Amino acid sequence: MKLIDKIIRITRTLLIPCCLLTSCNYLDVIPPAQADFDDTMKDEAATLSFLFTCYGYIPRVHPFEFKAFEQSADELVSPKMWDDYQQQMAWGTISPSYYNSWGGDDINIWTPSYNWLGYVHHFLSLIDKLHPTGVTDDDKAQYKAECYFLEAYYHFRVLQAFGPCPLITEKVDPNITNDQIPGRSHFDYCVDYIVGKLNDAASVLPATRATEDLGRATSTICLSLKARVLLYAASPLWNGSFPEPNWQNTNYKTPGYGKALVSDTYSREKWTRALTACQEALAAAKTAGYDLFDIETANKKAERDGIELPFIPGREADTPENKEFKERVRMFQYLVTANEGDNNKEIIWGQRIDSDVNNGGEATDSRLPNRVVKKSDGSWTGGWAGLAPTLYAVQHFYTENGKLPEKDADFYAKTAWYTRFYEGTSSPGLATGGLDGADVKNDIIKLNAKREARFYAWIAFDGSEYAKKINNGNPLWINFKNTNTNGWRSSDSRNIAGTGYLSKKFIDPNIRFSASGTRSHTPSRRPFIRMAELYLNLAECYAALEDAPNALDNLNVIRERAGVKDLETADLTDMSLMEWVRNERFVELYEEGTRYYDLRRWAIAPQMLKAGIRYGLNGLTLNPSFEEFNTPTLIDQPFKWDDRSYLLPVWSRSDMDELYSNPQMVQAPRY
Repeated sequence: MKLIDKIIRITRTLLIPCCLLTSCNYLDVIPPAQADFDDTMKDEAATLSFLFTCYGYIPRVHPFEFKAFEQSADELVSPKMWDDYQQQMAWGTISPSYYNSWGGDDINIWTPSYNWLGYVHHFLSLIDKLHPTGVTDDDKAQYKAECYFLEAYYHFRVLQAFGPCPLITEKVDPNITNDQIPGRSHFDYCVDYIVGKLNDAASVLPATRATEDLGRATSTICLSLKARVLLYAASPLWNGSFPEPNWQNTNYKTPGYGKALVSDTYSREKWTRALTACQEALAAAKTAGYDLFDIETANKKAERDGIELPFIPGREADTPENKEFKERVRMFQYLVTANEGDNNKEIIWGQRIDSDVNNGGEATDSRLPNRVVKKSDGSWTGGWAGLAPTLYAVQHFYTENGKLPEKDADFYAKTAWYTRFYEGTSSPGLATGGLDGADVKNDIIKLNAKREARFYAWIAFDGSEYAKKINNGNPLWINFKNTNTNGWRSSDSRNIAGTGYLSKKFIDPNIRFSASGTRSHTPSRRPFIRMAELYLNLAECYAALEDAPNALDNLNVIRERAGVKDLETADLTDMSLMEWVRNERFVELYEEGTRYYDLRRWAIAPQMLKAGIRYGLNGLTLNPSFEEFNTPTLIDQPFKWDDRSYLLPVWSRSDMDELYSNPQMVQAPRY
């Protein structure tokens, strides 16, 4: 989006010298006041440059953010040899001293979030003092409101990952003494502070932005984030079910709460408060013109791109029903790649990755299969085959009937899931290159047939068509069983996860590799907030308050767009209302960073992330047979759960020790 391009340009001139004056320690989060900082607000252009810098740590601006801890849930796995931050979380080995050479502490968000709060507070301390030329009082009010939003956002990023956190509410005096440094505030107190800032910002900011200002805060974004904050606060983890209810500060006291950090009793009022916020957010988004992305809009985008309808197993016949289904699949492929210029009205707030990094990076390369195109010189170009869905993920997308495969009486029996869908065919074997040989579809298994549209849009599987033009203008047909194509090989064992699946949610349908190895595509855009989440948030609040009719109504808005049948009261015998809510979130918000927090805030992570339950297919075998490959196999990684993993540890190393520097600070439990 436009704001990111501005930030990238500005950070080369303003942010870098600022960082040289800023400690990496959150206790010293602002540059010391210096005379030349007056120049940062000498006129409107300079003031806006400084303001845009305050947006500088919006997550995933940099591609390495795609390798963050939020990918450590049960949606997917990455290759064992990567041994990166997300795996340290999934394996239960993360520690306060953990350091990753790809990004170090930046990936754990504590220090960067507080550093950028420093820029925000420094901006606020100057805006009324310096009287920039060309900046009106109305402009100042808008800029300050954007800073209030950023204050709320950066604090919330810390709160959701680390739990109760220090509140830095104003510019910090450089001469502050250690005993004046704030410690963690009670979780509910943090929530109230964040909500207050969002309310202040929403009362001033516009509901939408012009194209050139996309990415800047709006009242719609504020209200949507407020709804998420209060939903999380009402959830079991923070509503009476925290596993360490006696965790408290040693010295620091929160006004009205004393040394306590979490509430140990359930409050229904938290759910009613969240419900009101979710209702207000959805109403505001509709009034502002946001809407769910639809088939008609996607068809227009596909026509401009020249993207034909995708191959879907079992839907080869040229019928209106099959055509509509394929259009729906293509719509979901475009959901997070079509931009506002393509009339995509669903994304309320989102950003794309840094376009300076080869238009790819973690966002794209990790999802692409190995050996996409054989180049003219005989070598190969492709991706890292690194983000691989688990069998749990595959099994929790719905069938075309809108039910889980194991609960759909009209789906295949579980004993037949791993047998051929196209019965009577044989394996194409090693002779087929898999690049343009569509006969690999003969090896599609029944588990991967008769599924819903989102499954085909976002999941790549053996025998599937990955993308229409990716192979030098031709389709790429996936063959994970062949070492000469997309399968495992010992010469590059680092870059393959081998579950038998790959994620392609953020891959542009128009992506293309040429015979020279160059790649062209639209950079991935990660939605931070989109319309579908607002409906799902509201459904969850209704479910928690035992209002089934309204919960089902909001779930059905999402299901209707997905092309599956509406849920009725009778469906609650197969799964409870909250189970339907949770699984719909799993599918619709797949790989958008919410699953990590959902499992924790629902306090079900010990059951869902424990050892011995993450399976894939047998994709780490050299040239396996059809039967060998399609055998559910426990993923060879040391996954486990420890209750300390509910929260991230505060960074603590000899060269930058938050705990040593701040006598008010306490570590997260069990670290």
